[in-house]
Amino acid sequence: MRQVIRVIKTPVTLIILLAILGYGAMWGYQHATMPDNRKVETCVQTDVGANLTPDRVTVRVLNGGEKGGLAKLMAGFLRSHGFRVVYYNNSDERVPNTVVVGNSVDDPEVKLMLGFFTGSTARGDGRADHVVDVIMGDKDTHIENPVTSIPVTGPVCLPPIA
Repeated sequence: MRQVIRVIKTPVTLIILLAILGYGAMWGYQHATMPDNRKVETCVQTDVGANLTPDRVTVRVLNGGEKGGLAKLMAGFLRSHGFRVVYYNNSDERVPNTVVVGNSVDDPEVKLMLGFFTGSTARGDGRADHVVDVIMGDKDTHIENPVTSIPVTGPVCLPPIA
């Protein structure tokens, strides 16, 4: 009897393990191919008064240069002027000069950010959340005493404050 149990035990264990593996693979495939139902954060029309100030602008700072630590240093600089810096890290995109990326180059938050960097360029990508990305190049282009507000007429579309 012991010999029969010992002979059957190995194939039964392998079959059970294969069933568990098959179920895990099926579950993983179903969840990997499931449509993404996450809601895309959109901006909120916000009345900021006559001027848009840095405390209303949400920024991500990315290092697109070869020098290390640019994003961290610039995040501190922007925070000292009141910007809400939510993220800083390296960028996959390499740029020689600072690039400001927003929903549109004509948005007031992009224009305000351009006032902090001489010689920077702006780019619009149609993002719905209106968070501004600052991709830092190796050339230091920030202004020590920039203009800290920009006139606006009516409400401005800004990311919701969490």
